[in-house]
Amino acid sequence: MIISKHSRKIALSFVIVLGLSLAMILFDLSRMNIMQSKLDVITKEHTIKSSLMMTMRHGIYERQVSLRNIMLMDDPFERDDGKSVFNSYALNIVAARDAFAKMPLNEEEKALLSEINESMVQAYNAQMSLIDTSIYDNTKKITDKDLLRAFKTQESFMDKVKAMIALQTSATKKAVMDAEQSYDQAKSSVYLLGGGSIIFGLLVAIFIIRLTESQARDVNAAMLEIEHTNEKLEENVLKRTRQLAQARDDALASNKSKDAFLATMSHELRTPLNIILGYSELLTEIAKEDGSKKIVPDLSKIRSAAQHQLGLINSILDISKIEEGKLEIHAIEFDVEKLIDEINSAAKPLVAKNENSFEINCMHGIGMMYSDNVRIRQILLNLISNAAKFTDKGKIALNVSKDSDSAEMTFEIQDTGVGIEESYMDDLFKKFTQADSSTTRKYGGSGLGLSISMQLAKQLGGNIMVNSEIGKGSVFTVKLPMSYSA
Repeated sequence: MIISKHSRKIALSFVIVLGLSLAMILFDLSRMNIMQSKLDVITKEHTIKSSLMMTMRHGIYERQVSLRNIMLMDDPFERDDGKSVFNSYALNIVAARDAFAKMPLNEEEKALLSEINESMVQAYNAQMSLIDTSIYDNTKKITDKDLLRAFKTQESFMDKVKAMIALQTSATKKAVMDAEQSYDQAKSSVYLLGGGSIIFGLLVAIFIIRLTESQARDVNAAMLEIEHTNEKLEENVLKRTRQLAQARDDALASNKSKDAFLATMSHELRTPLNIILGYSELLTEIAKEDGSKKIVPDLSKIRSAAQHQLGLINSILDISKIEEGKLEIHAIEFDVEKLIDEINSAAKPLVAKNENSFEINCMHGIGMMYSDNVRIRQILLNLISNAAKFTDKGKIALNVSKDSDSAEMTFEIQDTGVGIEESYMDDLFKKFTQADSSTTRKYGGSGLGLSISMQLAKQLGGNIMVNSEIGKGSVFTVKLPMSYSA
C-alpha cells in the first residue's frame, strides 16, 4: 500500500504518543508490582516479629504460672524440679528474643528491644532469687510482699513485650494503607493513560483510513502489474532452469564417456606394455648369459620407460574407478609395523635415484589396523616417490605414530626438497596438476599421484594435509582411522 507523506507523519506521531503512553503504563504497572513485593516483605517481617513477641508473651505467662506452682510446693526437692521447668520457659523466651534481634530493625524497635532486655533480666533475677531462697534457705519465709515484688518485675517485662506487639501491628497497618493509596494512584494512572491511548488511536486510525481511500485504486493497479511481472519472471526462471539442467546432463554424459574411454584405452595399453616389460626382462637375462652386456643398459632403459608408462596408465585407471564409484576397499586387520617394513623395501630404490637418504621412525609394536593395507601402501609410496622426485641429495623421512586414544594413525612424510609455493597449495591435489609447467618439464610426472592419494585417503575415512616452505622442503601428513568404517 502506498501511503502519503502526510499520513506517514500522522502515523509516526501517533506511534510516538502511543509509545510514550505505553511506557508510562508499563512504569505504573511495574511500580504496582514493586509496591506489592515491598508490602509482602514488610507484612512477612512484621508477622514474624509479632509471632516472636507472642512467643515471648506466652513464655512469660508460663513462667509466672510455674513460679506460683513452685511457691505452693512444700518439698524443696519438688521446688528444685519446678525450677528446671521454670528455666526451660526462660530459655524459650531468650531464643525468641535472639531471633527477633536478628531481624531488620528500625531505631524505634531497637530502643524498645533494649528496654525489653533490661526488663527481662530484672524479672528473671528477681524470680530466680525468690525460687533459690525457697529451695536453699529454710530460715527465711517467703511473704506475699516478696511474691508481689517479683510479679511486678514480670508485669513490667510483659508491658514492654505488649508495646512491641502493638508497634508491629501499627507498622503493618501503616504499610498496608500506604501501599493501598499508592496502588490506587497507579491504577487510576493506568486507566487514564490506557483509555486516552485507545481513543486517540481510534481517531488517528479513522483519519488515516479516510486519507488513504483515494490511493487504494492506484495500489491495486500497481499490485496487478507486479503480479504480471512476477509471472513473466517465473517463466524466464523456469526456462533458464531447464537450459541449465540440460547443460548439466550433457556435461555429466560427456564426463562419463570420457571416463569410459580412459578406462578402455588404459586396459588396451596395458597389454602391450606388459609384453614389452616381459620381453625386456627376458632379453636382459639372455644378453647377460650370451655375454652381450653392452645392450643391457639399453634394455634397462626400455624396461624403465615401460614401467613408467604402466604406472601412468594404472593411475588413470585408479582415477576412473574412483570417479565412477567402482573403487573397492578391501579392509583387513594387519600389522602396521610389517606394512612399514614392506614400504621401506619398496621405497629405497625410489629414494636412491637422486642420492637421497631414507629414514623411518616407527615405534616397535605400534599395533594393528583394520583398513585396506594395499591402498595405504599405495598412498605412502606415492607420497615418498613424490618427495624423492623433488629432493636431490637430501633427506626423506617417514614418521609413524598414533594418538593417545588409539583411534587415529598418522603417517608423516618429510623431505628437504625444493618446497611448494603458497600460490599452488589450493590446486595441489587436483587431477593433472603440478606446481607449474616447468615442474613437468624438469621432474616429469602426470600430476595424478597426489590426487589419487588424497581421494584414496578420503575413501578410507582420512585426510592428507601439507605444509611447505620454498627451499626448505615439505611435510605431507596422512591421518587415517585405526578402524575403517564403510
